Formats: sequence, structure tokens, C-alpha cells
Amino acid sequence: MVKCKWCDQDMKVADGCGGNEAVEYKDGTCLLSLPYEGDQERCHDCNAKFGHNHHPGCDTERCPKCGSQIISCGCEVVN
Repeated sequence: MVKCKWCDQDMKVADGCGGNEAVEYKDGTCLLSLPYEGDQERCHDCNAKFGHNHHPGCDTERCPKCGSQIISCGCEVVN
């Protein structure tokens, strides 16, 4: 079992992350998280179902501010 530290759910069975509803930035901006919209039923990295939020740290989650991968975009995410 791999538990998400944000939603405390088993990532292998959860639909998505209930604790990743918004992304906070160091400049004070807070935007709604972008749900998984890939071409598979589930995200290959965090196992979120189509239309549900990724678990934080997922390598396919997109930044709602710039659209790039949130783990490497440089938008200075707080969480």
C-alpha cells in the first residue's frame, strides 16, 4: 500500500487526491488544481482516475498557472 500524505488514501485504489484541490504559490496566488486528463483511464504515476486530482508529487500533474509539469515548472509552489 502506498498512502498519500495529503489525503491519507491508498493511491493504488483511490479515485484521486481529495487533499489536492488547490495549488498555492509564493506570490499569494491560489488556483484550482488541474485534474488528470490523459489518454488512459488512470494516471501512470499516481493512479488518479480521469477527471480526478493528482496526488502531489505526481510527474504528470500540470501547473494551473503555466501549464507545464508542476514538479519542475518554476512557478514557486508553496505546497
